[in-house]
This record gives sequence, structure tokens and C-alpha cells, in this order.
Amino acid sequence: MSEVAGMLGNESRLILLQLLSDGEKSVELLSEESGIPVANTSQHLQALKKNSMVTTRRDGKRILYRLESGPLKDLFYALEKFAVFSIAGSQGLTTGTTVTTKQNLNIAELQKKIKSGGILLVDVRSKEEFKKGHIPEAINVPYNDLLTHKFPKTKEVIVYCRGPLCLLSVNALNLLKSREINVSRFDGGFSSWMKIEEK
Repeated sequence: MSEVAGMLGNESRLILLQLLSDGEKSVELLSEESGIPVANTSQHLQALKKNSMVTTRRDGKRILYRLESGPLKDLFYALEKFAVFSIAGSQGLTTGTTVTTKQNLNIAELQKKIKSGGILLVDVRSKEEFKKGHIPEAINVPYNDLLTHKFPKTKEVIVYCRGPLCLLSVNALNLLKSREINVSRFDGGFSSWMKIEEK
């Protein structure tokens, strides 16, 4: 158990596992979607493979990675759920509540803003992830394109990414704030939105 916990106690590896939960991907695509350099991505994947967390197959000249069979996905989501619970507890909130600040919106607040209009909802994930599914009305501006994208000054920009613990939207929030853009973050991300849609 300590070996497994040690392997998962790395932010980059958790991001790669989260990306692989959507299906198999090459090192290059994982690097692009995660923002982790190709060499580092490859090293982390080799470590995960050595510990039976990912497996590979050859597709022509490419090596594709995917999650190993077994309860790894359950373990990953359990970690995410506990992390959200831990954050809520540290803020003195009841179990199941979402941490909210002036710049972090929960799902009810996002729905209200969408109804009211006057916002620009921005998905900062990769183009590939966006094509697989996104929040209605959202546009896709991958994180690496945020610096050059022109945002309207008359609208509040709301950024989101994969889920509560995805750092892309946190970094996007800080980046756009530095550009003096009126920006907030939907902290639940696409995974939280999907849970609501499935009910």
C-alpha cells in the first residue's frame, strides 16, 4: 500500500492517469494535454508501467499507453473525492459542499450565470478533450493559447477544465487575472457538470 501511495503521490503522474482514464494516448498527446515536457512525461509513464498502473501497445511507430486493468480508476476517483472532502473540512464546511471564493464558482452559481447571460465560458482543456465533450455554450481556448487569445472586455470570463483538482483552470485563472481580465473559475470542472447531466 505504501508503494502504491508513493507512486500516486506525484502531481504529474496523477494528471497523466486522469488523462488516460479517457482512453489510450501517445506520449506526445499526453505531453500536449498535460503541459508536461515529453521527456518528463515518458519518465513518469515508465514508472507507472513498472508499477503495473499503465500498459502499452504498439501502433505502427507509435507506443500507446492506457490504464492497466483492475480497480485503478476506482482508486484514482476515490483519491479525488477524498481530496475534495479534505479541502472542505479544512475550510470548516460540511461534507459534500464545494469550496467557494469570490473567484471560484460552484455548479449552482455557474448555472445561474449561464441563465443570466453576459459571460464567456472557456474550456481550457486540449482540443481533443473538448471534442469528446464539453459544457454547452463553452468555447475552447487551450491553456497554451490563453496568452494570445483576445477576450471581450464586456463579459465575465469563466474558465474550467477536467475536474475539481485540475490545475489547468487554476493556472488559467491566475494568468488571465494578470492580464486584468474579469475572470472566475468553475471549480467543479467538466466531470462535475457531467454528474449533474446524468441525474
